[in-house]
Amino acid sequence: MVRYRITVYYEDKATNTRVAQNVVAIAADDRAALELVKSQIGPEAVGGRLAAIHVAEKAPVVPGIVYRGDPYIPFRWPSSEAPGK
Repeated sequence: MVRYRITVYYEDKATNTRVAQNVVAIAADDRAALELVKSQIGPEAVGGRLAAIHVAEKAPVVPGIVYRGDPYIPFRWPSSEAPGK
């Protein structure tokens, strides 16, 4: 499986404005990823037409941490693990 980060450009049916939308798709191959995007975003586009599809990132799906945020000081500490006074 492959994870794709894709930007789709289309004219929105509800507002008649040109918009861009970022999506993340997981699919077996390139063709399947594009079909997923067309089937999900196409109904929201005027005439079902997407102006452009830009694949910004393509990476294999492997087990592991995908995102790790910066450490922060929480307002509350879990009471069951509170440090002693």
